[in-house]
Amino acid sequence: MKKKDLLYLNIGHQVIVEKLLKDVKAIMYFATEEQISGKYKDFLNILESVYLYSNNFHETTLKMENDNGGMAEFIFLIPNMLFYTSIGFLTALKNDDNAKYINEYLEGIGNCCENATSELADVLIDATDEKKLLEDMIESETIKN
Repeated sequence: MKKKDLLYLNIGHQVIVEKLLKDVKAIMYFATEEQISGKYKDFLNILESVYLYSNNFHETTLKMENDNGGMAEFIFLIPNMLFYTSIGFLTALKNDDNAKYINEYLEGIGNCCENATSELADVLIDATDEKKLLEDMIESETIKN
């Protein structure tokens, strides 16, 4: 399966999201190991939808001049969608025989997404501060002219 190129806010966003994707894929690989053949591939196919949605959001909402929270929504979009997609996928695999293990994988997904969200909050603060600084500089130059 060809990896879909993702669009990012900045390099900090990219590093955190790529690490999250790697970690979640690893958890999902092991969580689906004892399932019928093709379950991990099914999960990867679902990820393609997450990538497409994120890229569409970047190309439409994020590029609008009036931010109105679009940057904050975009930066957390993949961790949130990844969390709910993974949780739903694992819950569907859960049965009496594997409940203990699936619960451990569910906890791992939660921890990965929580850590990424925490790190992304710092990236958002930095990006927001940078944007405000640029706006202030432009306004200052406009007033001088």
